[in-house]
Amino acid sequence: MSDQFTRYEEDLIGFIKSCKTILADKIPIAQADERKSLIRQLRQTTDDISRIIEDMEIEMRKFGPNSRASMNNKLKQYKLDVEIIQKEMKKAVDVSSNFRNYQSINQNDPERNKLLQIHSSLMNTNDTIVRSTQIAIETEQLGNNVLTELNEQGERLRNANDQVKLRK
Repeated sequence: MSDQFTRYEEDLIGFIKSCKTILADKIPIAQADERKSLIRQLRQTTDDISRIIEDMEIEMRKFGPNSRASMNNKLKQYKLDVEIIQKEMKKAVDVSSNFRNYQSINQNDPERNKLLQIHSSLMNTNDTIVRSTQIAIETEQLGNNVLTELNEQGERLRNANDQVKLRK
């Protein structure tokens, strides 16, 4: 893997972590103006992430099939991370626009409290699904890496076997 690809990857990981932190920790507690600012920041960061992914794809084309396969698996995972971030950002925008509607509802309304509990449960379920998806991607990537390594080892064994047969 190239140094440039690795630098892109490090930048990308930092941006993705930043987005996840904003979505998980900052937006839920932010007031309206701060929430808008954070959403603008997220949009800019996701644009930066998209540009880095494009640069990584260009860099990846410079390598052979074996290296390219592992790089491509990483890119797939990063693209999935970006899709998840964009979906969460869309939810944050929707929540922000609907926030004014919630303010008009009576704070002591039992239906509202039930809806908030259900919403919280759905968000927790969504987080679990996101984590499960990431684990599945990581497992697939690991499996692909093992498969690639086994193919290379098999090729080496066949070559060694052919050489032994030739020497007999």
